[in-house]
Parts: sequence; structure tokens; C-alpha cells
Amino acid sequence: MRYISNFLITVIILVFCSEISAQENPFIEMANKPYADYCHKLAKTVYIGIEQNDLQWVEQTAAQMREAAKISKNKKWVLEADMLEMEYRFCIMKSQKPDKIDLDSFLFIHINNYQKIVQRAKKIKAVDIELRSMFSIWGYYTYSIQNYEMSFRYGLEFDKALSTVAAKEFPKKLLFYTEFARQYHYFREYDKAKLFFEKILEEPVIAHKEGLLVSTWNELGLIYRYHYNDLDKSDLYFRKILEVKIENPEQQSPTANKNTDFTLQDEYGLWTAIAKGNLGNNCYLRGDYDSAIPLLEYSVEKVAAYNTHNYPYTAGKAIILSEIFIIQSNFPKAKLYADKSFELLILQKKAYDLEGMTNNPDLWMRYYNLMSRYYRALGNNAQALLYADSAAAKRELFEDDFNLRILHRAEQHAKQEELDAEMLRSKTYYRTLIIISVFSFLLIVLLALLYYMYRQKRAAYRALVKKTQQWAQVPYIQINHELENDNNIIEKQEDEDNELQKENINAPPTETDKQLFDHLNKQMIEHKIYLNPDATLNQVAQQMNVNRMYLSQAVNRCAGVNFSAFINEFRVKEAVRLMSDIKKQNFSIEGIAFDAGFNDRKTFYRVFKKSTGFSPAIFRNNI
Repeated sequence: MRYISNFLITVIILVFCSEISAQENPFIEMANKPYADYCHKLAKTVYIGIEQNDLQWVEQTAAQMREAAKISKNKKWVLEADMLEMEYRFCIMKSQKPDKIDLDSFLFIHINNYQKIVQRAKKIKAVDIELRSMFSIWGYYTYSIQNYEMSFRYGLEFDKALSTVAAKEFPKKLLFYTEFARQYHYFREYDKAKLFFEKILEEPVIAHKEGLLVSTWNELGLIYRYHYNDLDKSDLYFRKILEVKIENPEQQSPTANKNTDFTLQDEYGLWTAIAKGNLGNNCYLRGDYDSAIPLLEYSVEKVAAYNTHNYPYTAGKAIILSEIFIIQSNFPKAKLYADKSFELLILQKKAYDLEGMTNNPDLWMRYYNLMSRYYRALGNNAQALLYADSAAAKRELFEDDFNLRILHRAEQHAKQEELDAEMLRSKTYYRTLIIISVFSFLLIVLLALLYYMYRQKRAAYRALVKKTQQWAQVPYIQINHELENDNNIIEKQEDEDNELQKENINAPPTETDKQLFDHLNKQMIEHKIYLNPDATLNQVAQQMNVNRMYLSQAVNRCAGVNFSAFINEFRVKEAVRLMSDIKKQNFSIEGIAFDAGFNDRKTFYRVFKKSTGFSPAIFRNNI
């Protein structure tokens, strides 16, 4: 009972602690939901926290993420914690204001760390982390390092990855499309920019929820105005902005800064003012000045009221108003809006200088052209000329700035192509090296195998040679006792009697046959009859004073071969003995054959191989 009580108490404590942990840890609840359900809350929590540069908050939040990973058994939250700590270290590094070389080095290390996160995310199929990390890499290439070539290349790879996930599962997809489109717009590749903006419009509900629908319409309106010169289509997109209905006007806008109270109503008011200003701009381009003036005046007044930092837009519209009033010879109002545009440009310059950004020469060029026309209209040609010179200088600066941007990208492209070529050469070299190494290894293995087989074969030959030498030491030929059951066909010599019956040849040897065969062996050993290459059955039978038919019958029955094979066996044994003699190592094989009693080299080779199993040359080489 005591153990049961302790167990129950432990379970209650664990459950209670887990409930407290879940209440205090917001990521536990997120861990069990799809990314689309908590993406905004996560972004707001994490990125606002990072901006505070609070190490204690980062450590606590990272610990909560790892706790959520442990409880939910979802490894992606370990990656979330790693990304949080990684971004915090990068923010600290930037806040220390290092020199450009140190910052670039740290940026490349930071990008490499993100690439590792991408690979880890792929392994556990954490698609949202994979895509967010890829976007961070793209952003660092684009804005921090300004390596536009790598930015566009990586953007293509990123776009392929984005195409595998639906916007409803990954709402940030549309935000990433917006950034891609703006980059193409920045480099005046309007067709590609338009393509990405249109992808956003394929998901209007999600785009509206993400606060991207209105800005997309605005960008498309500008593209149709400046690139396609289609003012009607441009008007269509700007009017779409005016038709938007706000469901919760008092709700804070997702684009609001953390220190400002910017509601959806405020955001709609700002976009309405921007859209009317752009419609007024189109009216100006058509020459419809009466329609343009109220729209532009409303825009200049309201945009400045809703967003005091939107200097370039407001200054541009003020310049257009001033140009219209110059055309209408309303010089007081023309000067009023010219001065207003100048004030806004000065404010913009101060803001850009504070952030370390280059001032916009395009707007200054337009302002100086405006003032040149203004003073020319007043008849002050000297002042008009001064402003014209300033406008020309700004135009040159503007063109140089854009051309430098294009040149920078072209240089990066050339360097990247050179790097790609070098990498290809390296890959080809290493691939060739690997192929050669593998081939060499296989060749070595094959040679080793062949050498091993050669050694085995040579060892086998030497063993066979040794047995052959032992066989050759027996000067006589033994009676073949296996002949009683041997029915092999026996070769006959042409001079053998055809009258000898087959059944008599195959019959077991008689005692007379054995005595005659032993006597023949003795004659062969004592008189070495076999050394005579012309020795025949008739000659040997006459020398032994026996009937040739009986002698042939004894050889066939006792040795199992005809007389020719019988005498050749003596000659082969003699050849083996001669070749085994160290003193005769320099003798040729033909000489050995003749000394052993053969009168034909071809016959010697054939008989030797049949008797021993290998040629005379192999025998000699393996002694």
C-alpha cells in the first residue's frame, strides 16, 4: 500500500507540474497545432523579444521551446530554440558595430549556420522551419551582403521549395513572394515582378489576412503605369484599394510598430490616400489636371497625417502638384508645393543619413527640374539654369547609381560563373580522381588475385612436377592390375597383327604374360632399348627371341597400352630425369627429346603432356 500511495502522489505531482508548465510555456500549446495557426503569434513573440537584446529572456524562451519539444516529442522546437539563440548572437554582433570585414565574415558564418538548419529541418520534415531559414539566407544575400547574383540564384531555388507547400499551410509564402517581386521591381525586371505579384492574388483571402492584398494591388498599378503604359489597367488596381471594407477597424494593424497604436482603420486611411494620389498621378499623365489636383492634394495631406515618415511618396506627389500649378500659371501654389516637397526631401535625407542609407537622387532630380521650370516660367533664366545644372548632376548620379547597381550584379554574375566553372572543374577532377582510384584499386585487386592464382597454380605444378619426378625414378612399368575391370579401347600400331582378337587383348594377363612383361621391362632397363628412336615391336621381339604376337599381347594385357605407348613411357621418364639433372639445365628441350629416344619434337610434346599432364616447358619452369 505504501508503494501504491507513493506512486499516486508522484503521478499527481507530475500532472500538476505539467499543467503549470503548459500554462507558463506558450510553446507547448503551439507544438500540437499546425504552423498556420500560430505563425503570427510566434513571430511577434520571438522577434520583438530579440529586438530587446535581453539575454535572460532569450535563454528562458529557448528553454521553453526545448521543453515544448520534450513534452510534445516534436524535434522542430529544438530547431526553433537554436534559431532564436543564433539570431540573438547575430543581433549582438551587429550592435557592437564591427568593421565591414568582420561583419561580412560573421554574415557568411551566419548563413552557413542557417544552411545547417535547413538540412536538419529537411531530415525531420519541418517544412516551415526549412522555408523560413531559406528566406533568411536569401534576405542576408539580398540586403546585408548585397550579393545580388547569389540572391537571384538562391531565390530560384527558394521559389521551387515554396511551390511544394500551399499558402493555407504556410501563410508566409505570400510574404516571400512579395519580397521576390520587389527585388525584381528594384532591378526593373517588371515582367518577373508582375508574375510574383499575380501569384499572391491567386490567394486573395490569405493575402488579405496577411496584409498583402492592398500593397500587391498598388505595386501592380505602378507596374502597369510605368512599364506597360496602361493607365486604365493601372487605375483598375488603384480603385480596388478604395473598395476594401474594414471588418474590425479598431483592431491593431499587423504592420504597426510595437511602440505605435496603428489600427486597421488608420492603415485603410493611409492606403486610401496613397491610392487616390496614384489615381491623381495617372490623371496628370493623361493631362486631366482638374481631376488630378483634388486627388493629389488629398493624398499629400492624408499620407503625411497617417505616416509622417513616408517622405518619398509625399514629396513625389507634391512635385506633381507643383508642376500642374506651373502649367496653370498658378505660381503661388506651385511654390507652396515645391517648398513642401523640398522640406520632405530634407527630412528624408536626415532619415537616410541616420540609417546609413544613400539619399534618393531620382526625387532630387525631379525637384531641381521642377524649380528650373518654375524660374523659367517666371523669366528668371539665370536661376532656372542653376537648377537645370543641379538636375543634370542628380540625373547623372541617378543613372550612375542604377548602372552601378546593374554593373555590380553583372560582376557578381561573372564571378559566380567563374566560381561555378572552377567548382565544375574541381568536381570533374575529383570525379576523375575517384574513377582512376577505383580503377587502380580494382586493377591491384585483380593483379593480386591473378598473382595469387598464379602462385596457387605454380604450387600445384611444382607438386605435380615432384610427383612426376618420383614417377620417373621407377625405371620399369608396373603391371596394371586394374585391367581386370578395364574395358578401355586400346590403341594399336599399324605393324601389330590384325589377327589378334579383341577378347584376347582384354583378357586378364596370364602368368606367362606377366613373366614375358617382366622380361621386357628388364631388357628395357638393362639395354635401354627405348633410347633407340627406331626401335619397333619386331626388333625387340627378335632381340628377346619371342613371338611378336605374344610380346604385344603381354604388353597390352599387363600395361593396358600398345607397344608404342609402352616404349614412349620409358622415353618420357628418361626425359624427366634428364630435365631434372642440374648439369643438363642448359640443354634445349629438343635436345632432351632426342636424348630420351624421341625422333620428333611434336610427338615428344604430345606424349609428354599426355603422360604428365603438362608440357615439357612448364615442367622445366617449375622444377
